[in-house]
Amino acid sequence: MAYESAQRITASLPPHLAAFVDEYQQRTGTSKSEIIALGLRALQEQLLAEEYAAYAQSGEFVDLEAGDGLHDEAAQWPKG
Repeated sequence: MAYESAQRITASLPPHLAAFVDEYQQRTGTSKSEIIALGLRALQEQLLAEEYAAYAQSGEFVDLEAGDGLHDEAAQWPKG
């Protein structure tokens, strides 16, 4: 996958991860950049899911079944 705008970085990997990247690249034809991007996206999604789970357990969210926590402003508007 080509990106319109990309930032070049340099990363050092343990030998077993570097070997995995090489093997995956040979098997799939995916670029090393895309392989790293796929891994980072997976990490990002995992962290987001963990944050949502923590948020849900905190009880700080609004129960949509019980209402959104806002007053019914529509009742205050004159009809006409």
